[in-house]
Amino acid sequence: MALTLFEIWMYVQVPLVWWLFRRFAGRNVAGEMIAGAMIGLFNEFATEPLWDYHLRITFYKDTPVGIILSWAVMFTLVVYFSETLYKFFRKRPSVRPGDKSIFLFDLLAAVLISFPIETLGVKAGVWTYRYDRLNWDWGTVPLVKMPWEALFGYCLLMLVGPTFVRAWERTFDEVVPGGGK
Repeated sequence: MALTLFEIWMYVQVPLVWWLFRRFAGRNVAGEMIAGAMIGLFNEFATEPLWDYHLRITFYKDTPVGIILSWAVMFTLVVYFSETLYKFFRKRPSVRPGDKSIFLFDLLAAVLISFPIETLGVKAGVWTYRYDRLNWDWGTVPLVKMPWEALFGYCLLMLVGPTFVRAWERTFDEVVPGGGK
């Protein structure tokens, strides 16, 4: 029953998050979601043999459609949170083009948003790691008992993912009804 609720949430979260951002932040995040889903689709296709999913609606082997939607939401949250932290700590009204310090905030967002989502998914049984193929041996993060490699992987992904999302979000907003910021 819990996995069914997780799967339902994966479909509900996309319009809900879009609406919440539109309503309360005055921001259309459709472009971020499309770009984030693209990264998620690539990641899931490229790494499919490394984990086993336990949901019903799949599109490639055992990879659930809901996981791609979750990548869309996760990247939307990471980009927004990273930019919010940047503006707060750098005391700027927006991210200055070319300012590489945004990477530090992207890494922080990976630790504060992406890794907890990963931890929840594993602990809830939505997927299991294929340790026989991963060969992870760095040990586990204290308290949450998650592999250090998972945390490190999210940090590496956040060095490129949010940049891709920022570069493409406006392009995708233009093709989505009601687009624009």
